[in-house]
Amino acid sequence: MSCVKGIVIHWVANPKSTAKNNRDFFERRKLGKSGYGSAHYIVCLDGTVVQCLPEAEMAYHVGSSLPYKPGTTQIYTPEAWARLNTNRSGQKPYPNNCTIGIECTHIDWDGRMTKETWRATVKLAAQLLKRYGLTANDLWLHKEVVGWKDCHRWFVNNPAEWARFKAEVGTAMKPTRAEVMLIMSKYFKDIPKEMEWAAPHADSLYEKGVLKGDGQGNLKPADPLTRAEAAVLIDRAIEYVMKELSGK
Repeated sequence: MSCVKGIVIHWVANPKSTAKNNRDFFERRKLGKSGYGSAHYIVCLDGTVVQCLPEAEMAYHVGSSLPYKPGTTQIYTPEAWARLNTNRSGQKPYPNNCTIGIECTHIDWDGRMTKETWRATVKLAAQLLKRYGLTANDLWLHKEVVGWKDCHRWFVNNPAEWARFKAEVGTAMKPTRAEVMLIMSKYFKDIPKEMEWAAPHADSLYEKGVLKGDGQGNLKPADPLTRAEAAVLIDRAIEYVMKELSGK
């Protein structure tokens, strides 16, 4: 891989098969005797995730040799050409060298996923996007890259579902209050025990008036931190620092 510019979502096109079934299929093709094909991750029907390749290695999951639509010679969509191109200006892009591929198992030929597959794919995609400094706008369908392939079929045929999936990934990427503030405090009764190491931070912020919770002893640490809440916390912190600097 030269870098990571996007995460591409696929379907395995093999209803009710497992992640291991599909991983083994890719393994049998690695010498190219029946054509190449691979992906970095495959999400199973029960939500387990199989990693097939290290993220630093290129997978053959989104290459193309066909025009993206009849009557054209370009083999990737204009958007993919512009955003998934690691070559010099004007040269043909090769999205395999800058994208991570996630294959999803499904229960029928429509590409319908189990709830477990959906949730696990949302979580995995969010983790990968955060890891590489990307956003939900850097999620792609195979179809959006090459133009001619109905992959992931469920999302291609149900655009509202694709929008919902991307929205859920965006929500999953938002930092929680606990992640941002490193909080666990004697002042809050709803903080899990595994975060007790952060108690001094919360105690200090509470006593300085920066962190207040809901006023009833709850911090709700697993809830996403909104921009409005972040603005309030930052403003309180600045106010405290300015008071300390002025000696008031």
